[in-house]
Amino acid sequence: MKRILLLTSVLISAFGFSQIALTRHDGTPVSNGQVLAFNSNSGTAAEFDFYVKNTSSTASVNVKINCMSLVNTDGFGFELCFGNECLPDVEEGMTYPINTPYVTLPPLGQSGNDGHFLNTPVASNTAPFPKDYVFRFFQSGNPPGSNTIDVTYRYDPNLSNEEISQLQSSGVIVKSTLVENELVLDVLKGDSMVIYDLNGKAVLTSKLNYGIQNISVSDLSSGVYIINFISSEGNTSTKKFIKK
Repeated sequence: MKRILLLTSVLISAFGFSQIALTRHDGTPVSNGQVLAFNSNSGTAAEFDFYVKNTSSTASVNVKINCMSLVNTDGFGFELCFGNECLPDVEEGMTYPINTPYVTLPPLGQSGNDGHFLNTPVASNTAPFPKDYVFRFFQSGNPPGSNTIDVTYRYDPNLSNEEISQLQSSGVIVKSTLVENELVLDVLKGDSMVIYDLNGKAVLTSKLNYGIQNISVSDLSSGVYIINFISSEGNTSTKKFIKK
């Protein structure tokens, strides 16, 4: 029994804790479920440069990227570069790189400088908006990886810098923080929300769906409230609003 437990411990140490992490080129971490938003102030081409890192000190990992979904775009003109392979378009359901099984990262290693998503001028200037691209970074091969990192890339030339900040922190845009009867939300990644009064009492709970959502707050008294957003990945963020 002791030998079995010891062998299990060794296998877990070698494989079970092999993890990947995602960062921008400047070292800023990108968390699972994060939104990467860009507007026309980013220029005609909006770019996200990334490294995929292997956090294991004992085992190599094999990494691929899956294009999980596309909204308001067919993927034409969206450049994806990873593993010494640059493709001018992406397709929903496809995994990348295409011409190699995966990108292998040695212990504590990272992917090359070429890794990026680029919304080219062809894609950027074509309505309708917003354009959403959902990607999953995952470990491939044998044994399979124990973590995935999902990111949503949104391009909308009409986004304000404040809305970009809201998307990146919560995945939800609160259209106005001064409301009468309805709270209008533009939901990209949120899963649910709870509204609290300033005494910490929950006064309204609602599930959130993708797109514009109108939440009735007509039954609430005038005052300041705090919204707690919860994403499907378990991330939380808050936003204040005033009910007239």
